[in-house]
Amino acid sequence: MRKDGLKRTSYSCIEKCHYCEYNPIKHIERWGRSIKRCYQRIKYGYCDSDVWSIDWWFLSVVPNMIEDLSRTTHGYPCAPGSVSNAIIGTGAPEEVDKAGMQDWQSILKEMVILFREAHEETCTRKNKYEEEYDRARREFETKYGEFGEKLRTEEEIAEERAKGIHRWYMPSDVPEYKEISELYYEESQAIDKYRDECKNKGLELFSKWFWNLWD
Repeated sequence: MRKDGLKRTSYSCIEKCHYCEYNPIKHIERWGRSIKRCYQRIKYGYCDSDVWSIDWWFLSVVPNMIEDLSRTTHGYPCAPGSVSNAIIGTGAPEEVDKAGMQDWQSILKEMVILFREAHEETCTRKNKYEEEYDRARREFETKYGEFGEKLRTEEEIAEERAKGIHRWYMPSDVPEYKEISELYYEESQAIDKYRDECKNKGLELFSKWFWNLWD
């Protein structure tokens, strides 16, 4: 959940749009964009919508690739400082290979877990106040309008007409919803911090073992 209270939208080759279902022209345009993006991914490996959110693309695609590598890999790093360095010479070659593979697969799986925890959609840590906040927000919109239009003063309305300045109100601007809004946003910030820490740890491993991510 983003700090503005809106869930981020991921983009795929096949877009979903209810409006397009009832508008033939928009429906054709949507499929045209979908075909274009499929072609771009085939030719370049990525498409326009991937570029719009490279971070989202990375956390959606790369963990799956690393997970597949951990399941199908036939070898493990054997350079100085690698997973096999501490066990070489401590046993038979078969034992060394077995231990090296296990350690390497553990590192790959750790990367997968960290990157998925960094992703907004796959993170296991959820905002415990989200349901209550969503309910408060719906009540707020019912009472005061989507952006609190009914809370505007005569002065604000006049200023809006004169200068084109629009004042948007949020649930936190109303005393009855202030507490749940603050609890919700504090928890959101804590989750954002947790996800950022997972991203940093994942990228540290990714950087350390970058030249070994092949089979």
